[in-house]
Amino acid sequence: MSSLISDMFPSFRSKVDAKWAPLLIQPIEGSYERLVFGVAVVSSDGFHLEIANRLDRLKCLYADQSKIVISVIEWTAESLRSDLAMRSIEALLEPSVPFSGVKVGELRNGEGESLKQIACSWMVSLSSLYADEYSEEFELDIVETLVEEARPRTGGGDRLPILIKDYIKEKRVGLVPFFSEDVRLERKRRSARRGAEVNIDFAGSKLVANFGTLQANGVSASSGRIKSRLWELKVNRDADWDRGQDRYHEMLIQIPPKNDPQFSAKQMRNVADALETLEEQADQEEIRIRGMTSVEQIGEHLLQLEAA
Repeated sequence: MSSLISDMFPSFRSKVDAKWAPLLIQPIEGSYERLVFGVAVVSSDGFHLEIANRLDRLKCLYADQSKIVISVIEWTAESLRSDLAMRSIEALLEPSVPFSGVKVGELRNGEGESLKQIACSWMVSLSSLYADEYSEEFELDIVETLVEEARPRTGGGDRLPILIKDYIKEKRVGLVPFFSEDVRLERKRRSARRGAEVNIDFAGSKLVANFGTLQANGVSASSGRIKSRLWELKVNRDADWDRGQDRYHEMLIQIPPKNDPQFSAKQMRNVADALETLEEQADQEEIRIRGMTSVEQIGEHLLQLEAA
């Protein structure tokens, strides 16, 4: 009889008991804003790390700086995945995350059909950067993203990296391959192949550098772009340290000469104030920032460091 009953009524799937914790990021240092970008689940049988699958939504909040936030999330996910494989639940109880703006939330009990199911269900509930991959909304969002990325991009961008590449090409052509593909192909706007990609203009054997123009007639916008490039250097510098490499990491900026007749005294003061603010931020991240007044100055500085 018992055999007949068990055949007629299939048993329920066994539940998995586990511990889980949300992964949080503070995109703006010092603010109260927190975003859930992942959920880590650990049990005696293993772990699962579910990371937000709609990080492209960050572009609506942080525009160009979203790629820095995305890079931090990806680096953190890689680091935590390795740590979970080695330390299991201890990686959540005593986390060792690579960025100060990233936190592991409170550890909680969870139950579900699998570790992945637990993680996914909590991500759907907690994160605006996540969509159920089986939902109609997710499919529509993906289509819209693909259409947007397929649209041709024209204009815009800072031509300084291209001008520096041309100068170096005349002086020492062997250094040209160390410029990024976007710079070598003279793309005015960096390609959007991956929103999370860290863009480095020049990565030589001695120097890693990004280039930017601090414009007197657009100080706020150009300063914001330089801050974004500065953070990219920090991410690359930290990766260098992890690999045991020791290279100079510098943000090389072209600024107008102090006696430039095209700009007013007020505009020049704004440039000086913006440069001072950028230098303070660079000092905090242990990145060197240099303001120079011409492509030639920047080019000769690059040649000097690479020849050292």
